[in-house]
Amino acid sequence: MLALALSHGAKLLIMDEPTTALTRKEVQALFKIIMRLKQQGIAILFVSHKLNEVFEISERFTIFRSGELVVSGNTSDLDDKKFSYYMTGREFEDELFTPQNLSEKPVLEAKGLGLTGFFEDISFTLRKGEILGITGLLDSGRTELALSLFGMRPADKGALYKDGEEIHLKSPQDAIKNRIGYVPEDRLSEGLFLPRSIADNVVISEIDRLASGVGIIDRAKRRSEIYRWVRDMAIATPNPENACSTLSGGNQQRIVLAKWLACNPDVLVLNGPTVGVDIGSKHDIHAILQRLANEGMAIIIISDDLPEVLQNCSRLLVLKAGRVAAEFLPASTNEQEVLSHML
Repeated sequence: MLALALSHGAKLLIMDEPTTALTRKEVQALFKIIMRLKQQGIAILFVSHKLNEVFEISERFTIFRSGELVVSGNTSDLDDKKFSYYMTGREFEDELFTPQNLSEKPVLEAKGLGLTGFFEDISFTLRKGEILGITGLLDSGRTELALSLFGMRPADKGALYKDGEEIHLKSPQDAIKNRIGYVPEDRLSEGLFLPRSIADNVVISEIDRLASGVGIIDRAKRRSEIYRWVRDMAIATPNPENACSTLSGGNQQRIVLAKWLACNPDVLVLNGPTVGVDIGSKHDIHAILQRLANEGMAIIIISDDLPEVLQNCSRLLVLKAGRVAAEFLPASTNEQEVLSHML
């Protein structure tokens, strides 16, 4: 699309969320192209809700909220806190996650886990109350590892243990039976039934529990569960019977979370949990995950968003070419050090 626009001699390029589906490495390549275009005299209107991108790519900014112009100015006059406040009307405290209720024994343990052609010799332990971060570039094996932990791409090497007993995840049903939940990388194609109602999406994972012995859904129980999760996840909707497609990306992601939390998992694996959501929803989702961990859930966040994993994880594994290249404690490292092991 970029080449097509330039072939017509465009002097102004409008880019609307151009990095949503890109990896960090691809984003850097795009930014290099943008810098060259600027030097050639081409004006660029870059639309994004990602703070780091706006700071890196722009000289001036304009912020809208609820359809109204909030502020315009020079990017050099902004910092993260001001930016977040202008975007959301709220103030956030970015504190590093510190586990409060760690279990003594691992709830999930991988020993030499491998999937031919994608990753090998992956070992880690995960305890209740902990958030483990896994990061890496595209083709590092991080997505395939996530799928293996949910039985969608069964590992063919090594062993996986749940509560000290070896388990074999050959399908998502096996993972669910072992109380492992999975929030996928692409909520639109993998996590939601977009044309269906918000209500249907929320309760689909617990439909058997809501049914009577003869398979008839208990409407009172269904209604109670729907309003419970809409309330607890702060899903912004006037009516849960509205189609899921009517919601923003952040609210859609809350529905995916609610769907899995309704299954009461011991372990929750999240692949790119805040991709394509606004700053406010991103902070809210992080707060939900930290609260769940402090209530005893074991969580794995798989993401190439380094600020996300450094802020919300108690330990961080870096994958490169399908292997663990490094392990960090987020409190004692920084983005540049982690990135140096990713590249």
